[in-house]
Amino acid sequence: MRVLLLGSTPFLGLFVGDELLRRGHQVAALEQEPADFGGPVTRLDGPATDPEALAGAVKSWRPEGLVDFAHHHPDHVRSLMEACKGMLSRSVHLSTAAVYGPAPICPADEDTDLAARPPEDIAAQIEADTLALEAAERGELPATVVRLPELYGPRDPRCAEWYFARRVLDGRTRIAVPDGGLHICHRGFVQSMAWGIAQALLSPRATGQVYNLGEEKLYTLTQLVQGVARALDYEWEVYSVPGHLWATPHARTSFFDLRKARAQLRYQDRMIPRDGLELTLAWLCQNPRDDTWRWPEIENPFDYEREDELIARHGVRLGD
Repeated sequence: MRVLLLGSTPFLGLFVGDELLRRGHQVAALEQEPADFGGPVTRLDGPATDPEALAGAVKSWRPEGLVDFAHHHPDHVRSLMEACKGMLSRSVHLSTAAVYGPAPICPADEDTDLAARPPEDIAAQIEADTLALEAAERGELPATVVRLPELYGPRDPRCAEWYFARRVLDGRTRIAVPDGGLHICHRGFVQSMAWGIAQALLSPRATGQVYNLGEEKLYTLTQLVQGVARALDYEWEVYSVPGHLWATPHARTSFFDLRKARAQLRYQDRMIPRDGLELTLAWLCQNPRDDTWRWPEIENPFDYEREDELIARHGVRLGD
């Protein structure tokens, strides 16, 4: 199959492209920055959200399949439908599990109610998903929507794990987690997610369907923190502090029902999370983030003085 990747990134798009190459497909990527794929990928220069660049890429590559990483706005879906009219046999449109809202009823399946009053970007994502699925129902676009969890893995430019890894590298002997670290935030190792996306692209029965993807094994925030320490051959004390006073990445509970993906796409993790975490941390140690690294809703992620003060005043050591 001739596959076009739209807006592929040096992270997830790279792994999806390599997975499709491994399966023997021809791949082209419409992107503004070149990615270091593991095999021959035709690069088409331009922004995937630009209708003219999109139309030109489709005309030159004439894809049979498409994976859309730029699927964030209904206007983009309309441009895609116009450019690919009557051409595609399969298309996968990457969405986010954030459409279920910040605190969904868990485990959320594909029929769970979507966020009622979402922020502007999530509202646009929901509208884009809806438009693609309605087009599939009318036979105008062979669309499948895949909702992704929090991704992690080598080459991740955001890389939430840096919050924890830097503390190890800085020699911190203790770490604070909010509210006992009992949150379960669904994560997905990039290689496993790429495999699942390829399965969705190549499954004819997936047209018109929505699939949640994520790792099969779930961990609490405290288990993740301890997993980081083990992966780096380190020990530290973990303290619970009040959640309204302290935040970390993944300090929310949001996890998903994967039965549909298992049954219809035969999804299964390609790597156990422990090994995926070790690979991610090894890459981070070789490619440390700079001082501009930030995480949403954390004003100063490495304010150790405030962390120590909170532990001294409110901390309860976990495991005692």
